[in-house]
Amino acid sequence: MMGSWMSVTGLASLFAGEFSGMVPEPTGTTAASTNPAYARLFARLGWGSVAVGLVLAVLVPFLRRLITEKAEPAQPRSAEMAAP
Repeated sequence: MMGSWMSVTGLASLFAGEFSGMVPEPTGTTAASTNPAYARLFARLGWGSVAVGLVLAVLVPFLRRLITEKAEPAQPRSAEMAAP
């Protein structure tokens, strides 16, 4: 569990560096001039998150079926062949 936490934290840091590189660094201008670029970036990230959330919401019934099929124990064959 701790390893997966560290992996996700490292990947998030990597992605944050990539996303911040998508917006040009202001040189000699105010922060207000870069606001539209950041708004576009965060809008893309937000809509991408919504799209992934919708895909996962559609997959919930399929995933539940997979989980319940794995959780049900298999019937032993000797019990099926035994005559009452």
